[in-house]
Amino acid sequence: MKLSACLFAIALTATVVSPAITAAGRADDKDEKYPVTDSERIQRSFALTGAGPHRLDIDNVTGSIQVAAYDGNSIELNVTRSLQAATQERLEAARKEVTLDVREEPSLVSLYVDGPFRDCDCNRGDNGHRRRDGSRWRDRQYDVRYDFVLKVPRNVGLALSTVNRGDIKIEGTTGDFEVTNVNGGIEMLDIAGSGRVGTINKDVRIVFRTNPTGPSSFKTLNGDVVVSFQPPLAADLRMKTFNGGMYTDFETTALPSLMPVSERKNGKFVYKSDRSAGVRVGGGGPELRFETLNGDIRILQRRK
Repeated sequence: MKLSACLFAIALTATVVSPAITAAGRADDKDEKYPVTDSERIQRSFALTGAGPHRLDIDNVTGSIQVAAYDGNSIELNVTRSLQAATQERLEAARKEVTLDVREEPSLVSLYVDGPFRDCDCNRGDNGHRRRDGSRWRDRQYDVRYDFVLKVPRNVGLALSTVNRGDIKIEGTTGDFEVTNVNGGIEMLDIAGSGRVGTINKDVRIVFRTNPTGPSSFKTLNGDVVVSFQPPLAADLRMKTFNGGMYTDFETTALPSLMPVSERKNGKFVYKSDRSAGVRVGGGGPELRFETLNGDIRILQRRK
């Protein structure tokens, strides 16, 4: 069943280091202006001893994140740090200036890539790390990327983000999630839980093993949003695209349009319309939002 596309869309709103250090960088990430390269691997295991709920936070900037669930009680971390620089001196500066901050608590593991690209004078956020504010990072003459590969207990909640040259892939988790990217795709397979997923310049593709029980949103700007749910699905769907179509495998009934939201500015009331297409699947349930600007929205039945 194809739904008519609606007009307008909105954007996304002590470490153990292995001795294996090589002189060659990643073959697919080579930069001619940075001929001096190096890499190293960081491996750690974190026991989750708290009563829960347990959570993993990763705030990356350049690189990928891969998370797979397993039947264990600890978070197993394997990170590759790849460095490229114009000179050996700048390589040593990169090694000192760009670091992985690790915060470990009984129910939380937080991994934060820090460096000159963060604002050193800003306030720290709720997680104890510096907030990103878009401060300039000039004349560094080096590049550093972190590629994360982790195994986590199935019910761990996830808060994952990266920005450049890396996708995010999650498989088999059942906890709630908040996953953001900018210049990479997001793929979540055989998952459960509720939450928010958003990127800008690639696709969002998700396959649920158990349908979300709470409000959730799935967004991109330049790409498709493809989400597969288990039948039967009971939910209220709100969908929005500009240059694309909206499709679903499920039988639907129309929902009334949302009332415009009023906001007072300069002594006047300004009304903002949501402009999303709303449909109900089954008897209705949690609100699930799907948004893109340049791409299709596909809401599918999972095929076993």
